[in-house]
Amino acid sequence: MCEEGREAREDCGSREEWTLLFWTSLAVVVPVIITLWCSAQRHKRKTHMKEFFRKSKHGWHYTDLFNKPTYCCVCSQHILHGAFCDCCGVCADEQCLRRADRSLPCKEIMAPARPHDGAAEHRWVRGNVPLASYCAVCKQQCGTQPKLCDCRCVWCQTTVHDDCMGSLADADVCDLGEFHSLIIPPHYLYRVNKLRRRQPDDFTKLGASCGGSWTPVLVLANTRSGNNMGEALLGEFRTLLNPVQVFDLSQLTPSKALQLCTLLPPGSVRVLVCGGDGTVGWVLDAIDSMKLKGQDQFIPRVTILPLGTGNDLSNTLGWGAGYAGEIPVEQVLRNVLDAEVVRMDRWKVQVASKGSYFRKPKVLTMNNYFSVGPDALMALNFHAHREKTPSFFSSRIINKAVYFLYGTKDCLVQESSVHPSFLPSFLPWGWQPKQGDPDFPLPSHLGQLLRGNPKAFP
Repeated sequence: MCEEGREAREDCGSREEWTLLFWTSLAVVVPVIITLWCSAQRHKRKTHMKEFFRKSKHGWHYTDLFNKPTYCCVCSQHILHGAFCDCCGVCADEQCLRRADRSLPCKEIMAPARPHDGAAEHRWVRGNVPLASYCAVCKQQCGTQPKLCDCRCVWCQTTVHDDCMGSLADADVCDLGEFHSLIIPPHYLYRVNKLRRRQPDDFTKLGASCGGSWTPVLVLANTRSGNNMGEALLGEFRTLLNPVQVFDLSQLTPSKALQLCTLLPPGSVRVLVCGGDGTVGWVLDAIDSMKLKGQDQFIPRVTILPLGTGNDLSNTLGWGAGYAGEIPVEQVLRNVLDAEVVRMDRWKVQVASKGSYFRKPKVLTMNNYFSVGPDALMALNFHAHREKTPSFFSSRIINKAVYFLYGTKDCLVQESSVHPSFLPSFLPWGWQPKQGDPDFPLPSHLGQLLRGNPKAFP
């Protein structure tokens, strides 16, 4: 009896262990399967949406959570997640997205003016007006009701109550708002497209219709600079300007973007470069290439919005040591309007390989400062690391930490050094290196200009 009871208890315990193991495995495996399925569905939906956004005329962007109360422009319902157009401001949930894409037109980058007076008409979008905006008719605040209400012009940013829309004068025309002198009007591009003979004088005549103080700005942003603010800034600039003026340098090179200058009045264009020192140098090199093409009269003036890590050039020219959204984009454009033009030194350096007479020397262009020392090696190592793993460099703090690590390593390991044969052209005081000399005298005014690594100099 005791033997049978013991066996029965062992069988019961074994069944309980197997039951516990089954339910434990089920509790672990089922959530994992559900998570993997949801992840696959999400990836499939994102791929489908990305393809849809690519074919759309709107500048759609999907968000999981809007940062303010938002209503669908199609069904008028309150939405927490969905898509928005960063050009015209239309918002829609996933169910209404295709209908919104078909029925709600976006900003037209090229359109004719009114035939009888040549003026531009307002282009209204209903709902989701900016916070703290006021009606142009009654001067009261707009967007205060918890529903889709009130209208905004996508060009001049004028806001009007629904009830005041009827009181708006028929003769009221769109003057493009505060930044009319920076915006390329759609009717200007329409007229340029109709020109049979595109000469600089023709562009000057067409530009006269846009006002005497018209100095259009082109925005060139590097979305990978610094703390990756470029993508958000692109959307804000597309909202305020003509989308054709705003370029993403990860999709289009500066040389191609600057060709728009050749369709504008000579000497009137400004370029706002959103990025670090490397991005500014990239754009300046593209401007130099315009000179080689005989487009000197279309050379633009350059302004900087510092998004990089060091931003030495921006700080030197008075644009600040870094931008992290502390001032609105509107104020950035006002600063561009008020900026003074100054000249900056640009150096051309010819690098030739010793003993290679048949190899064409490499010609480089540098700004008003340069280095072949530890800081140049540090910048080169940082650039190579960022090109290898760009996803890691998502914050300006991380970038500076990597700079610090490379700088500390170079100071401790002393990887950078200058071979004596590299120096005679830099040393004006008559010292000549001897073979085997481990060190050399330096005048105090050169600092670390010469203490560098020839490998770090491209």
